[in-house]
Amino acid sequence: MKIKLLFVASFIIICFALSAQSTFKFGHINSEEIFTAMPELQEVKKVLDEEYGKHEGNLTTMQEELKKGQEAYIAEAKNMTPEQRATKEKELIEMNQRIQNFYQLAQQQLQEKEQELKAPLIQKLQNAIQQVGNENGFLYIFDSNSGLPVYHSEKSVDVAPLVKAKLGIK
Repeated sequence: MKIKLLFVASFIIICFALSAQSTFKFGHINSEEIFTAMPELQEVKKVLDEEYGKHEGNLTTMQEELKKGQEAYIAEAKNMTPEQRATKEKELIEMNQRIQNFYQLAQQQLQEKEQELKAPLIQKLQNAIQQVGNENGFLYIFDSNSGLPVYHSEKSVDVAPLVKAKLGIK
């Protein structure tokens, strides 16, 4: 008897909990799609392309100098003393190492610059999503491209148009 009463009470509590939850409002968004539509991103890409071009030009110059040095070494190696060859080989190895170090440093600088330039845009997008969530009474807004399995039913609302409107994106 006690078990039946406990079961019925549990069932009633679960029913009330489910009916209370039905008033919760959930939404979903593809934040990457909105991020790529932000007009400010074009300016970021332009600045990054300029930075990349500068580094690429320096790297190309360094590689051409290395190639010339290697060609000169090959042409003159038979006329050099063993000490001269060893010195020239050491210079070429050091030049190659400088190129590799420059490349790694340039990659790191470009990544840092990209993060620096995109951070305000990411913050702006997050603020817009929060404002849409608050203004429209959403309990949760899920990012549908986060890599996590996200389920959204037909009752889930795509809040992308609201966020785009908040950001002034058409």
